[in-house]
Amino acid sequence: MVGDRVHPSRDDALVRSLSEVAGGPLGDHAGRHPWWTPLRVVLLLAAVALSLGMVAKAPCLDVAGEGGTGRYAALCWSDVSQAYVDRGHAELAWPFTDDAGVRDRYAPGWQPPVPAYVAWAAARVTHVLAGSPDLDERRAMSVADVAADDAVHREARIFTAVTAVWLAAAGLLAAGLLVGVRRRRPWDAAAFAAAPVLVLLWPITWDLLAAAAVAAVLWGWARGRPGVAGAALGVGAAVSPLVALLLVPLLAVGVRDRRSAQAWRVAAVAAVTWLVVDLPAYVSSPAAWEASWQGYLHGVDVGSVWLLVQQAGNVAPSRTTVVVVSGLLVAAWLLVVAVVGLRTRLSLAALGTLAVAGTLVVSPAAAPSYALVLLPLAALGVPRWRDLLVWQAGELAHFALLGWYLGGLLAPAGGGDARAYWWGMVARLLGLAWLVAAVLIRAGSADGSADDDVVEVGRGEADPDVDVLADGRHARA
Repeated sequence: MVGDRVHPSRDDALVRSLSEVAGGPLGDHAGRHPWWTPLRVVLLLAAVALSLGMVAKAPCLDVAGEGGTGRYAALCWSDVSQAYVDRGHAELAWPFTDDAGVRDRYAPGWQPPVPAYVAWAAARVTHVLAGSPDLDERRAMSVADVAADDAVHREARIFTAVTAVWLAAAGLLAAGLLVGVRRRRPWDAAAFAAAPVLVLLWPITWDLLAAAAVAAVLWGWARGRPGVAGAALGVGAAVSPLVALLLVPLLAVGVRDRRSAQAWRVAAVAAVTWLVVDLPAYVSSPAAWEASWQGYLHGVDVGSVWLLVQQAGNVAPSRTTVVVVSGLLVAAWLLVVAVVGLRTRLSLAALGTLAVAGTLVVSPAAAPSYALVLLPLAALGVPRWRDLLVWQAGELAHFALLGWYLGGLLAPAGGGDARAYWWGMVARLLGLAWLVAAVLIRAGSADGSADDDVVEVGRGEADPDVDVLADGRHARA
């Protein structure tokens, strides 16, 4: 540590070894650059990562809105571009309509309310930029003809670009908020901004909105702003149910640190915000609103431990069995997380990492982009870059094998299951297990006492999640 900040090149063994390429770790007498603050550096890193991610998806922009499996084999597929036609955005259909004409052409989308709102808004911007095409003429065409129309392909590319700009803004917001969560450790946010999973997974879906919400929850809690944390939690839960899992560790931390009143205020604001955000969708169409959550409840999905058991074990559990059993496992795991939170001094980010990573291990829904919801938590909750990179290596191995699996490249010549893809699922599950183990080992060191917390570097500083409060167990630095 130099001055009042912890610097990764001195604190982290992996970063310290990599820093030798640029002259070695920060010196004892190094000063601060007047312009290159941690915030600006982290934002630059995030901008570069987001730009590289868009470049990686560029080969598929020419087939935006089309079907086929080639985009999967090329590892550049995006649900965003596919949604333009598949969800009726080419005709500016409201995602939560009960209009019989729309529903005869397009089934309700499996997008929670906030991503659906954002996609609908992006479609309206797209139509303005594309010169306001004649929708009556388009609605008279078959859906297949709409999907094959060259003008629609051009609009789908515009739609993808507009959405990407908005998602990139959410990614930059997340990076900036993470810098401000811990004043003494602003460089922890670089683990988010420079993450390989951010580069390759952010343009696939709208889950970067959930990552921004998670960052806002951490920022609001650390700065003693329960209203901000609650609003972010409510909006985030309307983007992805995984964000709602943060409520359990947040309440545990609140009880442990004698901030129960603030924690319950966060919960109340989150509940009200979620209801307000969901209300337009539910009022428009309860059936479409219910369908919007099916992405998390429809049963066994690619990447999940359930698919691995189903294919490798040759068993076929029913959808109800999968949903009920996985729900019970998640509930049991969250109880464990709450106990760990009450008995140790782990931060909200670390406990959130446990909650989300453990849920992803047992959940039947396992899209690659769900890693983006976990990323801001892991960046602040797991202090070692080595552990973060091991987890991300498993995610990226699964992403690559999933693309080749969906693209038909792993199909055995003799038929049957693509067993090569099983290794991708195993890699993903082992990476998540590694991340969970890294947090639990840290919690178990010296009974999880605060003075053994790596974040506090053994000097008795206050817990980072109670930065704005007096901490009875620690003296203020």
